[in-house]
Amino acid sequence: MATIDTVDLADQDAPDALDRALRKDGFVQLVGHGLRADVADGLWAGMEEFFALPFVTKAKYVVEDAAANRGYRQRGSEALSYSLGEASPPDLFESFNSGHDARAGGHRLIQTTPWPTEAPAFAAATRSYLNAMAELSGRLDQMIGDIIGIDDLASRSTAGPDTMACIRYERLDDEATPAPGQKRMGAHSDYTTFTILRADPVPGLEILGSDGWKPIVPDADALLLNVGDLLAMWTDDTWPSTVHRVPLHGDGTDPVLRRSVAYFHYPDLDVAVEPLPTFGQPDSTYRSVTVADHLGARLIGPKRHAPSAGTSTLSDRTI
Repeated sequence: MATIDTVDLADQDAPDALDRALRKDGFVQLVGHGLRADVADGLWAGMEEFFALPFVTKAKYVVEDAAANRGYRQRGSEALSYSLGEASPPDLFESFNSGHDARAGGHRLIQTTPWPTEAPAFAAATRSYLNAMAELSGRLDQMIGDIIGIDDLASRSTAGPDTMACIRYERLDDEATPAPGQKRMGAHSDYTTFTILRADPVPGLEILGSDGWKPIVPDADALLLNVGDLLAMWTDDTWPSTVHRVPLHGDGTDPVLRRSVAYFHYPDLDVAVEPLPTFGQPDSTYRSVTVADHLGARLIGPKRHAPSAGTSTLSDRTI
């Protein structure tokens, strides 16, 4: 297994350590994050309640509007490598996506969550975790804003299209004979400011570095944070938007079960993003784009198994 830097958010030197880690890998492990164990473990238990429901029940919570990014997603419904313009067979994960319902109503990209009435513990645990992630994201926005020179990043990131995906990978019969190039989750970057990930401490996640793909297994009780497209644009790739995937070997070595919870954090939809003066290069390929336009262009392609439009942060990396 490869290693990435670990930053203790409770340490005085956390901002400097975070800057170093994100310049190096665009990816970091966080401790001292303040996420309560009962909130974290409660969501694991709630996810078991929901994903154990019969498929016909879970399918009631599919939201057909791809821009909504809410509700149940069955195995094979997405192919995330299309977000990088790479065709691939469907990904083999299932998920339930939720968000902050109080923010909904003003834009297609922020819709309410179809909470499953058959899994009340899951709904309650998910809401608690969403609130914890909003609080942690605000702390990180303040720290990151201070580092890169956006004083109001936190105050302009309180009404955005934040989404949380509860993801389950399970070894089923269709993984024994995968299609060529099929993954549990295809290679992609996130469209976010940053993403906060909690995952089982088992193999699965790989990140793309300068020397190729690196497998990452998080420490128990740690969280992972990765740079998204918006931070890469603001820093003109000084902090790279980490390309990552969950491979599928199909030879019995893939974990029988792997769970993860990804909290995708954004600024408000009307915020414009372009390279900051302290980072921008004369030959930068990035142009000003609003959060709404970037997310709308990137989000829908993988759900329709078609290449995404919009700004790519892949740069010269080859997946």
